[in-house]
Amino acid sequence: MKHLYLVILTGLFVTTSVTAHAEKIYKWQDDDGSWNYSEVPPVEKEAETLRIKGPKQLGQPSAKEPEQENTDKSVGQSEDQPLKQSPEVAAAERERKAHNCEVARKNLTSLTNRPRIRYMDEEKGEERYLTPDEHDEWSEKSKNQVKEFCQ
Repeated sequence: MKHLYLVILTGLFVTTSVTAHAEKIYKWQDDDGSWNYSEVPPVEKEAETLRIKGPKQLGQPSAKEPEQENTDKSVGQSEDQPLKQSPEVAAAERERKAHNCEVARKNLTSLTNRPRIRYMDEEKGEERYLTPDEHDEWSEKSKNQVKEFCQ
């Protein structure tokens, strides 16, 4: 039974572990005229820093690092037009959402039916029960995830 709780809580954490930070991407042109993109800046060339936005519902940019818009319109996409997905990417996205929906529903069911949930507190290195406030917070997160993934 103890392992079931750990599996359920691990699923809860996995579904909420999407990064909320903007990612830095470096863009530069090599000697052949080809454009390169990387998470690591080039050593021998100067590169333009781009910020890739995370999902809007996960958070706002911090005051320390305001988001910079990539205003390069040469790509051919306007801000009003969403990027088209290939059928494979769209199918993978639907599959991911279906999996996350299933996990979120299981987590919500467990949190609803069990008033005391024990989990491994990584900070303290020991198992402990959720406090009533944590239980309410996790229940609310699970409800939001069901709304998000089970549309």
